[in-house]
Amino acid sequence: MAAPSITIVNDSDITVASWDCGTVQANSDSTILTILVWNNRGGSTALSDLKDVSITTLDIDGGSSSDVVAGKWVQANVPRVDGNNTTWTAIGGTTVKYLRADALAAADGNVIRGIANDGTFTNAKSNYCTCRLKAHVPLNATPGTKVWKTRINGYYV
Repeated sequence: MAAPSITIVNDSDITVASWDCGTVQANSDSTILTILVWNNRGGSTALSDLKDVSITTLDIDGGSSSDVVAGKWVQANVPRVDGNNTTWTAIGGTTVKYLRADALAAADGNVIRGIANDGTFTNAKSNYCTCRLKAHVPLNATPGTKVWKTRINGYYV
């Protein structure tokens, strides 16, 4: 079967290519960015499922030594995994948050299906995972612009 085709949009259905947290004061949270990680959005032919899907942050060079990544400033909430909108997990480097499609149960694993679908939020819940992200800047943070990557990882067979 063909490889997954991943698309990331926000809750307004606009493609997300970057995330500008804006200015965040020390000991405060940024605004929340809600993303939907799609596999095979609107695809008329099935593709491979994306398995063991996770999200984390990395330095721009792929490392994990910057204050944002090593300090795990970015936090993730996955309502399908957490069971609510209030549980946040600090992520960074090897510390990940697992993702699961909105229509799947824990027994299905951390999977986003690649089945054929019409690409709508209502009818294709097996094909996307809702993930909420925020940055929490600690009290002792050094001021200045911070840059990092948010990485989604998984595999297919």
